[in-house]
Amino acid sequence: MPGRNASAPLTLDQRGYPLVDGQPLKLPPKERAVLGLLLRRRGQVVSKDEFAAAGWQGQEMSDESLARCVSQVRRALRPLGLQVETLYGLGYRLHDEAEAAPRGVEPSPASRGELQHLRQQLQQRTPAAVGLVMERARRLVAAEPAYGAARVVLADALAVAVNWGQLPTAEAVQEGLEALAEVSPDEPGVDAARGALLDMAWRFDAAAECFQRVQAMDGDNAEALLACSRHLLFTNQAGRAVQLLRRVRELAPHALHVRMNLARALVQSGQGEAAVEELRLAGEDHPGQLVLLAFTLAMQAMVAPRDELAAAATRLTDGLDTPPFVWTVASFVYARLGRREAALDIIDTALLCSATTAGEASLHAASLAALGEYDRAATLLERAAAERAGMLALVLRDPAHADWLPHHPRGRALLRTVFGEG
Repeated sequence: MPGRNASAPLTLDQRGYPLVDGQPLKLPPKERAVLGLLLRRRGQVVSKDEFAAAGWQGQEMSDESLARCVSQVRRALRPLGLQVETLYGLGYRLHDEAEAAPRGVEPSPASRGELQHLRQQLQQRTPAAVGLVMERARRLVAAEPAYGAARVVLADALAVAVNWGQLPTAEAVQEGLEALAEVSPDEPGVDAARGALLDMAWRFDAAAECFQRVQAMDGDNAEALLACSRHLLFTNQAGRAVQLLRRVRELAPHALHVRMNLARALVQSGQGEAAVEELRLAGEDHPGQLVLLAFTLAMQAMVAPRDELAAAATRLTDGLDTPPFVWTVASFVYARLGRREAALDIIDTALLCSATTAGEASLHAASLAALGEYDRAATLLERAAAERAGMLALVLRDPAHADWLPHHPRGRALLRTVFGEG
């Protein structure tokens, strides 16, 4: 509506419809209900359950659906000088922008130091490191709500956690998108973080728009371009991903996660020997890194399986605190070498563990496929799809599935579900 400004009064009519200067504010029904509840409770926190009762009238409300509604309400209120604030774990609150934490306020030196440390931790890309970064980034955002860079790191950590299967996809994506909704579009890395979250939600077209902006505006940001390259892997553009990752490697030549992603892209594009060589060189720069040792072993088993890899897998799992991803690699190595009993023993033990999520379990599908257990592999992948596990997109693009997935009826159905292919 032309002529709206921050002084225009926002009210509700007798039916609960929002009015600006007495004129209807056009919104879809759910968004109208969300705004009505926020306006009636102005200045107070409104919980997700209250939104579900008001706007969804007893029907199931997904976190992503509520986040989309709130996003539209924010856009409608911005010209009026009103803001919908996210309070993590609690809900939302409506207030004037003047009451909100001011944007552009310089964070404290301690907060800047903490953020730099979190960025370094996140580069490790291990489940333990990602969990630590999420916890501390949430505290940092709570302490410095106007610190846009901290919100970007939180969103990045949430996307990586989903990719490891550590968090339910819908909740993590919603939390990340809500965090980014408060960030200036000029903040470095914000488009890449949003695109990574959308990829985890299998919203690849929306993610592609984010990554187009990344390449146009964040062309020297290694982390942003890395997220863009992963989008290319999700969307089966491995050749382009290799080209982009080589550019990223020039920007960050010693970053381990960049080298590992490049190796993955090389394998996915049919350049297995080049991938193994890339990992050998990475090992010289990062000796003894468990995640690299495990990843290298998996790539070697995929490209050129040989008997001595079994001993390496046994050494890697020789300990009381072996992480789950290492056991996944060991099962794959044994499966590729035809050691059926050893591989199935690991898989069956993992699947019996109540702490194993459907996403984590889907990683064992590659081992089952290597053993010719295609139906059982499909079952694990279908369970992950039913839970909309964000990590499934990359799992399905694993070269270990390339020879059977497109030719198996259940495999084709999975590709349609996640990517719309077939």
